[in-house]
Amino acid sequence: MGRVGLLTLLLGGLLPGRALAHDLHYSVEQGPAVCVRLYYGGGEEFSFETYEVYRSGEEIPFQVGRTDMRGRLVFLPDRPGAWRVKAFSEDGHGVDISVTSDAKGGVEGATEPRFDRRARIIMGVSLIFGIFGLINLLVRRGSRKSETEPPCPPAK
Repeated sequence: MGRVGLLTLLLGGLLPGRALAHDLHYSVEQGPAVCVRLYYGGGEEFSFETYEVYRSGEEIPFQVGRTDMRGRLVFLPDRPGAWRVKAFSEDGHGVDISVTSDAKGGVEGATEPRFDRRARIIMGVSLIFGIFGLINLLVRRGSRKSETEPPCPPAK
């Protein structure tokens, strides 16, 4: 691969374009019920996708269903505390968050994702550079060994 091809590959990897629009975001609204709105980075709704709501520490879902046309899921907590909300699509996009409700069903807080979009991009680019660096190191090591081997002894 020439330098132009390598430069094109690097620029293509650094400019993901439409792939960033598939990053999943959410907002949680307070009211008599807990309403979680899910949407992609570009603002497109996470419509008609599967979700599950769990009480804190329980394995069996409290509620399951699909988000509505606007990417919302709504549930009525039957007790205060932490609630785990998992939403996912068939193509692998998803979110796993914790929502804390008070005794009146209002929202006290919600967790943030572990890694935001920028951190994931930086990790991905670092991983790619690390792999290419390791390959480069192994290739150069192999070429040095062939240069340092002594010549064959003369034939008798």
